[in-house]
Amino acid sequence: MSDTNVNDFIGEQGGGVVEQKLAHLLSETALATVLHGIGKKVGKLGVEFTFTQVGENDQVIVSAKISQSKPTKRGKATMIDSTDTPMFVGKGGVISVNPPKEEPSGQLTLAKEKDGIPRIG
Repeated sequence: MSDTNVNDFIGEQGGGVVEQKLAHLLSETALATVLHGIGKKVGKLGVEFTFTQVGENDQVIVSAKISQSKPTKRGKATMIDSTDTPMFVGKGGVISVNPPKEEPSGQLTLAKEKDGIPRIG
């Protein structure tokens, strides 16, 4: 059984925007903690994924929610950001923005003919 490739999954969220936001917020939270985290002040960064089925097919909307709490000079600053991405659920639950490659066991498959033109087989 194949599992979802986590690097690809994160990179596909919001067309790559979630990955960029996460990279920025990781650095921002760490820096704020070093600058203002003296004593008991801590930085926090949370990532939550929510899955909602689209109709009655094999697609889901993946909502990626990033929450941040970073220490400041006089307290803390918080932020919540959410991005929705439609995705396909393939064999074994593998998630991707691309439709799954179909298996010959009753599902369609694309096979290349000698002339290089994709054919349904």
